[in-house]
Amino acid sequence: MSYDYQGNASIITASRHLGTQSDECLNASVSIHLTSSGKPTLARLSFETPLDWPGNPNFVTINLPDGTSVSGVIAGIERRNDGPGWVTFTVDD
Repeated sequence: MSYDYQGNASIITASRHLGTQSDECLNASVSIHLTSSGKPTLARLSFETPLDWPGNPNFVTINLPDGTSVSGVIAGIERRNDGPGWVTFTVDD
């Protein structure tokens, strides 16, 4: 399945590690660009403004305005405190 979207969405960044309590940060109404390719599906989420992150993030969920959710395990990340960034992740599909 292809995941391509540009616009506002809610993003949950999470730290989910076996044996510890999940730590999540909700980022409501963020301007994003989401693309995907391949099988297994690898998606790239780009954002213009910094997101809130838990310590050691390894999971992301994007809640799109149409009710669709796209989530998966983070494979690569560029997170800055003062500007745009991106996340690549494997999609749970």
